[in-house]
Amino acid sequence: MRYRPVDIGSLAHVDPRTNPYNPGAGLRPAALAGRDADIEAFEILADRAERGLLGRSIVFSGLRGVGKTVLLAELAGRALERSWLVVQVEAEHTQPDHFSRALATELANAARRQRSWFERTTDKIKQALGSITSFQAAVGAEGVSLGIERLPGRADTGNLQFDLVDLAEIVGAAARDDHIGVAVFIDEMQDLTAEQMSAICRSCHRAGQAATPWFVIGGGLPNLPTRLAEAESYAERLFDYRKIDRLAIDDATVALVEPAADQHVAWDADATQFVLDESGGYPYFLQQFGKTVWDAAAGPDSIDLDDATIGVAEGQEQLDIGFYSSRWERATKAEREFLRAMAPDNGEPSRIGDITERLNKARTQSLGPARASLIGKGIVYAPEHGMIAYTVPGMADYVRRRDEDETE
Repeated sequence: MRYRPVDIGSLAHVDPRTNPYNPGAGLRPAALAGRDADIEAFEILADRAERGLLGRSIVFSGLRGVGKTVLLAELAGRALERSWLVVQVEAEHTQPDHFSRALATELANAARRQRSWFERTTDKIKQALGSITSFQAAVGAEGVSLGIERLPGRADTGNLQFDLVDLAEIVGAAARDDHIGVAVFIDEMQDLTAEQMSAICRSCHRAGQAATPWFVIGGGLPNLPTRLAEAESYAERLFDYRKIDRLAIDDATVALVEPAADQHVAWDADATQFVLDESGGYPYFLQQFGKTVWDAAAGPDSIDLDDATIGVAEGQEQLDIGFYSSRWERATKAEREFLRAMAPDNGEPSRIGDITERLNKARTQSLGPARASLIGKGIVYAPEHGMIAYTVPGMADYVRRRDEDETE
């Protein structure tokens, strides 16, 4: 659908102060619909761990805008409610060395929240706190002191592949005695280096061998399972891999209609269907369109098709300015040509051979630098050998809209 600017300044609105929609990176929607099975998978893992039973760590993968960050935050909150040691970090491909320091700092913060550990320091608790202190010193993480001496010879090499294994065993053992667990939440996990992914895998493997409740809950792009398998061949058996996708029609309806109903505003059926169709069921788009439709609605207690049409147009403009443009502007001229050559596939994975032909290149190898750079920037990913795909839904439409605007 082609969107053009709409002047909504003269229209009346329902109260924007009560707008229940929350577009934004990692912002929890008012109705977290369609993720019950994923939440239950974590709850089962946690319940089993507290009973001394083993379970696999969990990896969520999907395109941008499907709610992975929100889901990780929801699960982290649930782990905190159980008084678990909760570590929350985000991988950054531009600062790979930051990961170890962030991990050490957040692990120390998690330990500080366990006040009972400082009131009754058993041998295992002392070892756990000492190993965290050793890890902090080894990676140069400053600012959080546990007041405990380092544990010599454990988690102190500065090599994450060794130190994380020690932590999984020692900190996990102290947590097991307390009938709690350790949950390390890693967002943007695909941006970890191969060595860091190997360390994560090894720590989970050691935790399984030692029967300690040390779990990694990761979220990343669709190529994350492949990257983990490339780091360690046994990774496919370490994790419960769960795909996070667009919402089913019933769940998308709940995400759109229920927040408004809680504010005593009703969506007309045709307005609801229009937004569901335009959003494609993607959670971020539902929140964006929900917000702009609400702000455009004449109200006072209903949203009709005219409101939805105006609001979706405004929402699409905002997506183009922020969600899409932020990625397009980071691409070089050659990379933009690469992105344009993917657009005819309408968001489906593109064959590198087809892109080569569309760009009139003699060899696929000539696309290597642009492809690698776009992957590094998180704009595309490789779903399988010889294929490439956008990381954000709707990117093909955005590219076409830009080209149309430039030709007018």
